[in-house]
Amino acid sequence: MNEDDGYAVATWGVIAGIVGARLVHVIDQLTYYLSHPEQILFIWTGGIAIWGAAIGGVIGGFVVAVRRGVPIGFGADAAAAGISLGFAIGRLGDIINGEHHATPCTAPFGLCVGFTHPDTLGQPGPVHLVVAYDMVWDLLGAALVLWLRRVTAGRWPEGLIFWLWLAYYAVGRFLLGFLRVGDPTYAFGLRQDQTIAVLAFAAAVPMIVRLGSRIRARATRPSPA
Repeated sequence: MNEDDGYAVATWGVIAGIVGARLVHVIDQLTYYLSHPEQILFIWTGGIAIWGAAIGGVIGGFVVAVRRGVPIGFGADAAAAGISLGFAIGRLGDIINGEHHATPCTAPFGLCVGFTHPDTLGQPGPVHLVVAYDMVWDLLGAALVLWLRRVTAGRWPEGLIFWLWLAYYAVGRFLLGFLRVGDPTYAFGLRQDQTIAVLAFAAAVPMIVRLGSRIRARATRPSPA
């Protein structure tokens, strides 16, 4: 796709991602924001959700891609590594700020930390630095996408790599969610991020099966005489 289309998809993906990140956070803390509706737009005070960034960014990029005639599967595959890397960079801020409280940690079974500054948001610890685990998972996801794009070299249907990455990311977020505390729970006692992870994984699996079947069909197709 040409450069203008790429910038358009990326720009609107970022804008929609910011909106989605704030919206999911507001939904997660709906009781508070119903009492303080004027603060819904105060994004500079903090409060965004990374799943919201993913959902909003993908939807925003998808809409612009459709309007500009960009191949959806190709664009999604191209964006997956950048999304995962962006998540990892965002986790650096969480580590510095001490955000997302976690369960107690005992070495050598985890990265145990404690925050000591009197104004920190972090826990005194020792607790799991779960956002660092998430950052590593995101970096591995970005590396996995880049490797798959190189080794498959157009042999896979467009879009398959994106859905594989989404399933991979969802599994990590679901499992790491058990190490986090202090957030509202939803269905079956799962946290918001875990609930969305289950839905994302459920969406990814049939798409992986569908696109994967095209690979098998190509492999079994008889060669022309």
